Amino acid sequence: MLRDPVERAAIVSAIITVVLGILEVWAAILFGSLAFIAAGIDALSDTATSVGVFTGRRISKRPADRKHLYGHAQAETLVSILLAAVLIFAGVRVAYMAIEKIHLGLVIKATPELFFLAGLTLVIFGALAKYQIRTGRQANSLSLVADGYHTLTDAVSSAAIIVGLVAVGLGHAWADPLVALVISALILRLGFGIGRDALNILMEASPSAEVLAEINRVCMGVPGVLGCHRRRARRVGSHIFADVHIYVNPKMSVGKAHEVATRVEHDLKTRIADLSSVIVHMEPARRRAHGKKR
Repeated sequence: MLRDPVERAAIVSAIITVVLGILEVWAAILFGSLAFIAAGIDALSDTATSVGVFTGRRISKRPADRKHLYGHAQAETLVSILLAAVLIFAGVRVAYMAIEKIHLGLVIKATPELFFLAGLTLVIFGALAKYQIRTGRQANSLSLVADGYHTLTDAVSSAAIIVGLVAVGLGHAWADPLVALVISALILRLGFGIGRDALNILMEASPSAEVLAEINRVCMGVPGVLGCHRRRARRVGSHIFADVHIYVNPKMSVGKAHEVATRVEHDLKTRIADLSSVIVHMEPARRRAHGKKR
């Protein structure tokens, strides 16, 4: 049994999305609905990305080695970039198919079977997305949260399909490809958003200002620290790496100063979530820094 909640959520997602994706594609072929083709492609791409999330999580947990001295945490970020690429490709493909169907003027019928399938997928995808996003945030897994929002677009797609089927039933045949276009726009928007966030992590963007402020508060709460500056932090996958310079009394012994730095490191790792590595530099306090909290 999988103990890692991210890996467990990824496997559950892969199983559910592949089953529902196949059902949607089957319904699309049987009844000629382009909206269901779009939803089916989206769901099956979700299956592929869930497998990617599982693989990326496994790789990211590997310990550091000679070639990867800082570990493999960026594996999840790379999976997120792959997910973004898959979404963008799927969105463009669905948009092309929708425009083609509008041009050809193909017509479908709104049957009870299509309404039932759309309602079923709406409920299941909605519950699955909530589970993935909640689990991903608790485990600070960017790739699982991204996959959860991808699944959420599946639920939105199902809702849009229901609206489109109602319109088709009222004689508006153009509603089916129009819904497919709406779904493609949602997929593209999500793909670009996930790609932007993942690239920010690869470019070592800093975490929120609140994290840097908390680093300052923790440092200044350690006895013997007279000030701190050059607080820096960056995200590496689901982890945070940081370094900080602290001022200590210039008359303090090297051994005592080292004890202060060790306490700072311990407190930072204890109080700041996801902080995996921190380097503490010690400096003798200058006159204007001595006795001041900077």
